[in-house]
This record gives sequence, C-alpha cells and structure tokens, in this order.
Amino acid sequence: MKKLLNILTSFSLAIFIICGSIIVGLKFKSLYYYDVKKLNISDVSGFSDDEIKLNYDYLIDYNLNNKVEEFNLPTIKYSTQGKIHFEEVRNIFQIIKKVFYLTGLISILGIILNIKDKNIKFLNITSITTILLPVIVSILLIINFNYFFIKFHEAVFSNDYWIFDPYIDPVINILPEDIFFHIGILILAIVFLTSILLQVSYRRLNKKLKN
Repeated sequence: MKKLLNILTSFSLAIFIICGSIIVGLKFKSLYYYDVKKLNISDVSGFSDDEIKLNYDYLIDYNLNNKVEEFNLPTIKYSTQGKIHFEEVRNIFQIIKKVFYLTGLISILGIILNIKDKNIKFLNITSITTILLPVIVSILLIINFNYFFIKFHEAVFSNDYWIFDPYIDPVINILPEDIFFHIGILILAIVFLTSILLQVSYRRLNKKLKN
C-alpha cells in the first residue's frame, strides 16, 4: 500500500510540475517582449511594438483566463479557420489547467500521507521522472526543432488550420517559430530546476532521517 501511494504521489507530482511549468512559461510575457526587439518582429509583421504586445497579451489571456471566452483579437484581422485553431489551442490549455489543479490536490494529499509515514522516496522518484522530460525533449529540439514542431501539431490537431496564411491571418507574423522555441526552452528549464530542487531536498531529508 505504501509503495502504491509513493508511486501515485510521484506520478501526480511530476504531472503537476510539468503542467505548472507550461502555465508559468506562457505567463512569462517578458520573454516575448524581449523577442519582439531581438527578432525585429515589428519590421517583419508591419505592426508597432505596442500593437504586437497588445495582441500577444490577449492571446495569452484568452488561452489561460476562464473569463475570456470569445476569441476576438484587439486589432489584427483573422479568418474563420484561424479563430477555430485558437479555440482548439485554448481548449488544450484549459485541460492543462484542470490537470494542474487536480494533480496539485492529489499531490498535496499524497505528500501529507507520505510524510506522516516518514517516507520521502516520492521526492527522488519525482525528481528522476521530471528530469527525463527536459533531457529527452531538449535532444529532440536540438536535433530538429522544425520537424518536432510540425509533428507535434499534426499529432495534437485533427486539421491543418494551424498552417496559417499570413495574408488572411497576419497574426502569424507576430508569432515566429523562434518564439515557441524560446518558450519551450523556458518551460524545460523550469522543469529541470524544479527536478534539481526536489533531488537536493530528498538527499538532505534522507540524511536527516538516517541520523
């Protein structure tokens, strides 16, 4: 029973960390603001920096905020297919949020029960589980990000609406591929650092328990 609780807590905590990292990575708008300058998005898209940030902020809030339900970009035009795609993206992130909260509750309960039994092995298992993600994904990104990016979209979406025509969906011009690469790296970095923190905590607590 204790072993099962340990595995369940570890798995739940790992999913919680991954989902949380995705949410934090998306909400870190400063990274995008930096890329607006670095990638010269204003020159490429034809929109001003303020207009770019306004519409990007809306996209993030639309995906993560429950109160923003109707897709309606502030100043950039979009097609019906473009709207459908962003609605599908929003559904995915809403699921991620629900999984985040659910695994968070399960993790808290599991941590409490494990600590009562003086069992901290779940920290080690979670650390190892979560560190595998950034290692595997980082290798894929380094080898061929474009291929990985395309295959990901093909696997997640049942249509090709994610392939934007910049003439009818100019919003794609403010979302170059490098943006997703940088956000992906940030998410992996958060997961990796959290994994290290869990491993350090496990070793210190394990040493105290043995003494």
